[in-house]
Amino acid sequence: MSQDVYVIGVDYGSDSVRSVILNARNGEEIASSVFEYPRWKQGLYCNAGANQFRQHPLDYVEGLEFTVKNCLEKAGAEVAQKVKGLSVDTTGSTPVAVDETGSPLALNPGLPTILMLCSFYGRIILL
Repeated sequence: MSQDVYVIGVDYGSDSVRSVILNARNGEEIASSVFEYPRWKQGLYCNAGANQFRQHPLDYVEGLEFTVKNCLEKAGAEVAQKVKGLSVDTTGSTPVAVDETGSPLALNPGLPTILMLCSFYGRIILL
């Protein structure tokens, strides 16, 4: 009999990131987790009146770390050792300004917190 193999799926949405562990042989859901972006919940970086909706890169990083770790903990060590792949999905485009090392500028403590790149009606705007 074939050994079970597991995969992790990560889906980034407008206000949260969701992760799931599935059995790749039969599609059975083993564990799932959701992380709501804390900065989005607080209304930071958004101005609905101006139709501007932005996320902070740290929400993505924290969400990925939380949901994947949470799924692995829920699934248990036996399943975690058999995870063979990770897939990431987003439904939109969120450009992020980065430095020469690929680190988001918004995470640089030497820059103002509001500094970020956003896409607004096809134009790139530095705020």
